[in-house]
Amino acid sequence: MNDGVIEPNRCFVEDIEADSASMWRQVDSALQRGDQVWLRSSLLRPLADAFGRDCNGQRWLVIDPKGSRHVVLARMRDILLSSLALVLLSPVLFVIAVLIKAGSKGPVFFATTVVGKKCRSFTWHKLRSMRIISASVDVERRRARFQEYVEGKSLSGSQKAPTKVIEKGRVTPVGSFIRKYSIDELPQLWNVLRGEMSLVGPRPCLPYEAEFFTGWRGRRFDVRPGLSGVWQVYGRGRAGFEEAAAMDAYYVYRRSLGFDLYLIYKTLGVVFTGRGAL
Repeated sequence: MNDGVIEPNRCFVEDIEADSASMWRQVDSALQRGDQVWLRSSLLRPLADAFGRDCNGQRWLVIDPKGSRHVVLARMRDILLSSLALVLLSPVLFVIAVLIKAGSKGPVFFATTVVGKKCRSFTWHKLRSMRIISASVDVERRRARFQEYVEGKSLSGSQKAPTKVIEKGRVTPVGSFIRKYSIDELPQLWNVLRGEMSLVGPRPCLPYEAEFFTGWRGRRFDVRPGLSGVWQVYGRGRAGFEEAAAMDAYYVYRRSLGFDLYLIYKTLGVVFTGRGAL
């Protein structure tokens, strides 16, 4: 007995056949029944190692059934923290803007269209970290690199796991610094304040990238995209496409104010140390 508290039934779900679509369908069914899901997947091993629970000698990720209260409270949090951060960080943004302008030709900000919740498009800005080239050439190169990333090819020519990479030769000296510590992402706090993004969630993707998020991978579009997310903390430039997509899908089911706070705390640690930056 637990003082009259009735615990939900446990439903153990595992992708033993490497069929992620079937796994997420089982998760959906269990949560609709009100069951607590205990989940294991090779794609989610970094998360299980970090904060999973032990059961029968194995590490499991636990997902509790929940209501929609998180959405309202998260929005209130986003408005408060993003507005406060924009005010406090404005001197830093000004100094970085001057350095970018003095260091290379081109605008201070890089603007592009991205895809967010319910596949709606919006414009976001980043502090420019790379030298300017033709927009059409840039998109073509980015699309080719992302295609290789999705296909699991090793873009660096090594035997390491494929990662999403950039053209390092185009990164400016100032750009290298602001990318390492994710300072280039700070203008997106404005998108958080506007309600197009949240502090935590799957990262927005480019329109051509959205085409690859089919089936269960498209669950990322059920929530607002975030300034930081699960794979930004536990993948951080090392996760392959399927692994990153699984981490985003897991977040959609697992999200809560407490979990968001945990990810924000972990993000700050990753940012301040510059670990795994692209």
